[in-house]
Amino acid sequence: MSAFTLSSDCHALLSELQLQRAASTRYLQDTLYAQRSPGQALTDALNQLQQQGLIRLRNEQQWSLTAEGTLTLILAVRSGACPMPDWTRVPSVTGQEMAQGVVRELCLGEAGQIPAYYQSADLLSLLDQPDAHRLLPGSSPAWQQLLLEHFALQTLLDAEPEAHWPLASVTAACAPALASRLEALASEWEWLCGPLTGEVTTHWPSLQQLAAREDEQTLAERLQRALGQWQVQEGAGSWPRMFSALLWLGWLQQADPVLASEQRKKWQRSLGNHFPLLSDLLGQWAGDRHGQAIGLFDTLQLPLEELHWGYLWLDLCALARHGEQSPQVAILHKWDLSHVLEAEPRHRLMAFCQDLLRLLLGEGAERPPLQQLRAAPALDAISDAEDEDKTPASASWLNWLQGLGRSSGVRKAQERLVWLLHAEGPELECKIQKQSTKGEWTAGRRVDPALLSTQYAALLDEADWALVRTLPRGMSKLPRDAWAPLASHPRLFNAKGQKLQLAISAPLLQVVATEQGMSAVLSPAAAARGAHIVPLAQDLWQLILTPQALLDRLPALESIPLLPADGLAELQRTLDAIPELPWHSQVEGLSGNAELAPWPGVPSVQLDWQDGQLLVQLVTREGELPPLPLGKGEAIVRQGVRDYHYWQRDLAAEKAEAQLLRNQLPIGLPGNEWKLDGEQALTLVNALPELVDAGVVVHWHQDSARLKSLDEAALSLRIERRQDWFQVEGALALDEHQILDLRLILRQLTPGQRTVQLDEKTSLMLSDKLVERLTMLGAMLDTEQRINNKLAYPLARLLSAVTTAGDDAWHSLQQEWQQEVECAPELLTALRDYQKEGVRWMATLAHHGFGACLADDMGLGKTLQALMVLRMRQHLGPALVVVPKSVVTNWQEEVTRFAPELEVVVFENPAERETLIQEAKAGQIILVNYGMLGSLAQSLKSRRWASMVLDEAQQIKNAGTQRAKLLFQLEGDFRLALSGTPIENHLGELWSLFTFINPGLLGSLGEFKRRFGKAVKDPQHMALLRAVISPFILRRLKQQVLTELPDKTEIIHHISLSPEERQLYEATRREVVQQVQSADGRALMHVLSGLTRLRRLCCSPELVMPEWSQTSSKLDEAMALLDEAIDGGHRVLVFSQFVDLLSLLRARIEQRQWDYCYLDGGCSAKSRQESILRFRHDPVPLFLISLKAGGTGLNLTQADTVLHLDPWWNPAVEDQASDRAHRMGQTQPVTVYRLVCEQTVEEKIVALHDEKRALADGLLSGQSEVRGLDVESLRALLMS
Repeated sequence: MSAFTLSSDCHALLSELQLQRAASTRYLQDTLYAQRSPGQALTDALNQLQQQGLIRLRNEQQWSLTAEGTLTLILAVRSGACPMPDWTRVPSVTGQEMAQGVVRELCLGEAGQIPAYYQSADLLSLLDQPDAHRLLPGSSPAWQQLLLEHFALQTLLDAEPEAHWPLASVTAACAPALASRLEALASEWEWLCGPLTGEVTTHWPSLQQLAAREDEQTLAERLQRALGQWQVQEGAGSWPRMFSALLWLGWLQQADPVLASEQRKKWQRSLGNHFPLLSDLLGQWAGDRHGQAIGLFDTLQLPLEELHWGYLWLDLCALARHGEQSPQVAILHKWDLSHVLEAEPRHRLMAFCQDLLRLLLGEGAERPPLQQLRAAPALDAISDAEDEDKTPASASWLNWLQGLGRSSGVRKAQERLVWLLHAEGPELECKIQKQSTKGEWTAGRRVDPALLSTQYAALLDEADWALVRTLPRGMSKLPRDAWAPLASHPRLFNAKGQKLQLAISAPLLQVVATEQGMSAVLSPAAAARGAHIVPLAQDLWQLILTPQALLDRLPALESIPLLPADGLAELQRTLDAIPELPWHSQVEGLSGNAELAPWPGVPSVQLDWQDGQLLVQLVTREGELPPLPLGKGEAIVRQGVRDYHYWQRDLAAEKAEAQLLRNQLPIGLPGNEWKLDGEQALTLVNALPELVDAGVVVHWHQDSARLKSLDEAALSLRIERRQDWFQVEGALALDEHQILDLRLILRQLTPGQRTVQLDEKTSLMLSDKLVERLTMLGAMLDTEQRINNKLAYPLARLLSAVTTAGDDAWHSLQQEWQQEVECAPELLTALRDYQKEGVRWMATLAHHGFGACLADDMGLGKTLQALMVLRMRQHLGPALVVVPKSVVTNWQEEVTRFAPELEVVVFENPAERETLIQEAKAGQIILVNYGMLGSLAQSLKSRRWASMVLDEAQQIKNAGTQRAKLLFQLEGDFRLALSGTPIENHLGELWSLFTFINPGLLGSLGEFKRRFGKAVKDPQHMALLRAVISPFILRRLKQQVLTELPDKTEIIHHISLSPEERQLYEATRREVVQQVQSADGRALMHVLSGLTRLRRLCCSPELVMPEWSQTSSKLDEAMALLDEAIDGGHRVLVFSQFVDLLSLLRARIEQRQWDYCYLDGGCSAKSRQESILRFRHDPVPLFLISLKAGGTGLNLTQADTVLHLDPWWNPAVEDQASDRAHRMGQTQPVTVYRLVCEQTVEEKIVALHDEKRALADGLLSGQSEVRGLDVESLRALLMS
């Protein structure tokens, strides 16, 4: 698409979409066409740009630029056809400025510079466009070099044979300074893709020579030498940035895979953002994208003229990483590749690919340099025989005899010599290990190094000899000459037997000024001993080896007097003359050779899950260097592998940063390192998302299993009917991509256990609630995960907070059970609230066909509640009420008073009893006492009752009595037991009671005893029994329901954001929307993260942008409310879920010199109790509390005002917090304020409290617990 064929309107659209990254049709209409009358102008322009592939329509009517559209905009700006976009409109605080950097700098043309940081994927997608080469003319030299190297590498990846270099025609516009670079790129293409007979000298002559002829040295050594020659020519530390380097790395991988892996990592780290395509290719090399054989077969079946040989080279190299014996490589043998291998190579790159393919197939290469890696079988056998007869030059006659024994054909267990290095001392240990039949090496037996050159000489290879020659016979400490061969030894291990790499470096000598003159200080100080080991990781140690010349002079350098100029010059020459000594001077007149820069490490929290404990450490990290203890350790740190470059740590500042981290962690313990288990560990793991949102950097130790938390929201079930039982299948959602089978968890879960190992790298920590539900669920289900019909209702109640699917039978039952019976208002007029609740509960159970046990405390009106249920059911038929003889009169009076429409039938004449029972009709209550049951047995059993009520139901606690057996046999639709003491002596009484109200629920008495007999002593069994019976038993105590609380007034206090806050909010919201739309795979995580950012921004922009210098509207309003409340003599509880928001409020309160108490999760138990007692007994007007730390479990009725600074998803959590003041003991009316910012996500959250309360209840405290709303519902909260 040409940039010059578009109208100014189209250019304006492209520019606006570039600035916004994504914009709706309505936004574009309001922004670009606001002054015009509505019409088709915008629609036509959008359609035109979409047809030309410059823009695309995303979901929710959001438009965005394609890569081709971005390229068109850049070219149009450069040509003057389109004005430069107004980059000042891009908010920098949200991170969008970095994303715009590449486009902005390219638009600047010759003035553009390559941004220090940018997203490589954006640039790669831009340069993949067919017209991308048009960016070369008019770009700055720096951009031209980057573009040129990108296009040159792309031509070699395609590797299409042409007569001339494909880029020759497009490079004419490049700056003259790039002429030599152009020549190098062209010669590289000519060498690899030109004619095989052509003579050309590449930019890397040593590599070209290596690929042309053989050499006596091993291939790995020759390749390393070629790299060294390149680095001598180009500068120390440099790496080639051409395709030839990919050839070099592929050859090295075949010669020495371990060395190649190390070199690839170093090379990749050196690239940074300077060569995104090469960096991307190396990343693919290391991954599985090219490493899988899937798809490679189709590639190799293509005609040779259609093969992209550069890409094929990468595919083969990545496949070779798996090793010749791997299944990925083994599959190559099943394919017919003769057309590839037998074809005459058209250019060198094709020949190199053919040789690498031959090696993967187990054949010999035909051309250098891979030719020497696999010789013919006959030659191999001769070589092996010759090697077998070789003995070390210094071997004695004993070695000769051992060699003769090896040649005799007697097979001995394979042995090897290994070296174990101990950091303490340091001390070196030598062992001989044997290989078992399984291929595993033994721990080994210790050997005296003095005997190696004689008694064990047959085991020594070249690396061993190089080390042994440096060791003295009586070795008290390692000599200096031993360290170099030890560091390069291939079998060096640490004391635990782990493979070890040893990096040797010199200490840093610092010359610092003192009061008397100067002093030379070694870093680390322990290097004064001559050798000091610093473990950087388990497999990487740094050896600080102090030069002998420095050790000799160290005593004199410790105290240096003030020196004149010539003395300083002499000291300069002395220090410069010490070989390989990095030194730095803070004294004027001395210039060291080492660079000392401030430590750029990031304070962070490192987690390590080991042996059932969570190790938490406060560390500081930089790049791939091992983390350092925050505020502790050495103040001088070497900059990775860079010689003579060091960092200076500010340990005092790090200690302050450690204190800030401690304040944010929900640990509440001193120190920088903790071992947590149980609830403490779970609390921290649950808090990780909020900590990350608050800016805390959290990472897991590289060898640690990741610890993930699961709560009950992760559990989902599917239940289906099978004859007279239900089949239960379950799963736990670990994340959006990993679902665990319920059987896996139940199989591992044991009583008292809360951690389940998922795999070697992941352990799951279950919340108490989830453990409780899984324990109950496991006890309810049989071994086949089935449950009988009687337990279906308790199961449904147990799973009320669990996502449950099922078949039609289960769904119909659930829908039926969810229906609550509506009671006529006139029936409930005379009742208290708790009595109304009891009536509704009994009526609902009766409606669903279940019985009930009302176990309210005495005096709470059980009789009255039962009468209301009988009134509701009177039309269904007669009711049988069995009572103790002493309360018959009371029942009659209660009926007359509260249910006069019911007729009470009592048996005054024994002769009429049977007739009255047979003729009983709807609206009648047959009132009998327990003593009459025996004589009425046949009559009572002869008919069915609409309702049956047992008052003082403990009368049937003994199931073996005739009275209890008779009542069990009666037929009735609804069975109600009234008892203030349903259990008096033992659990068998409960079984008897439930056998009456819900026959079969608890099984037979024997089954009941087997399942629940331990409930009295075992909390697990008690919890299970409670789960089964709780839906059918209701108990309230007097102190719970008879105290009438004062009124509670709830007020939503709306706040308008300032213009600056509104602008920042909208910019952040648009960025979050864009991130969510471009991250479908992890949409839920991005939505929740974005919502948290917006909620924090509403509280105070300073929480999102610490450099914010203006005020916070919400905090201003909060202070005004507190001022008014304190003046009015009120005492206020202030809640927020954000601890740092409370910190901002504390600062303002302290400025006003108001007295206050404070409580959050970081407070110790002692300070927590002191704050609570102080607020209760002293006239402190304010109590600031974090929602999680003090939302439950506190009694603070001294306060009469509650202020919620920010709304939480679940209104029940806020209500619980408000009830710290509005509870028993409160004598004053309570006012609850909720601060809500207008036209923000806070308003939508508050709307959820009313509109989707059932769903919002699923949104608990942690992000991982959000299950009530789907991704689309949450995403809707972000829309304007």
